[in-house]
Amino acid sequence: MAMQQTKKKFQRSFFWDKTERQVEYDRAGRVIKGMETSLPKSKYEEDVYINNHTSVWGSWWKDHQWGYKCCQQTIRNSYCTGAAGIEAAEAATDLLKENIARKAASEDTPVPAEEKRLATWGTEVPADLVLDPKKLAKALKKEDELMKEEKDERKRKYNVKWNDEVTPEEMEAYRMKKIHRDDPMKDFLSLETTL
Repeated sequence: MAMQQTKKKFQRSFFWDKTERQVEYDRAGRVIKGMETSLPKSKYEEDVYINNHTSVWGSWWKDHQWGYKCCQQTIRNSYCTGAAGIEAAEAATDLLKENIARKAASEDTPVPAEEKRLATWGTEVPADLVLDPKKLAKALKKEDELMKEEKDERKRKYNVKWNDEVTPEEMEAYRMKKIHRDDPMKDFLSLETTL
């Protein structure tokens, strides 16, 4: 009995599954003839309006940024503010331009820093630079110690504190002690220090 019921179900499904369409395939399994090709669907949703927008993201372009055309927002998931948002953005831009112009107009020229201090960092020494001989001698001794000191960073102690302030005397001592590449006597000076 069970066999007859399954046979009837099989005959019914076999009967209803028959179609008159004929489809031809090539050896690779591609359809040659018989089936209409459907357009591939995009993996992205199209024409979906979110957060009260009336246009899609990417419908507006300004200053190398995409945005919504309805409210000219360039933030992706922002809420649509419509015409009021456009007016507010324009007012904010105008206010920013006014503030920049006001700041540029009211800004006085900066007071020049100490010319002597700036001149110490350059390669040219101004003629009016006054150096204290005692401080210069102290800076020369310090420069000699730095040259003799071990250059290995691994042997440096942990509690070493560096002073970033460089005085004109220290800069002059550095200039006096450093060896210039184009100095014709540089080889003679290196021999003298080894003797």
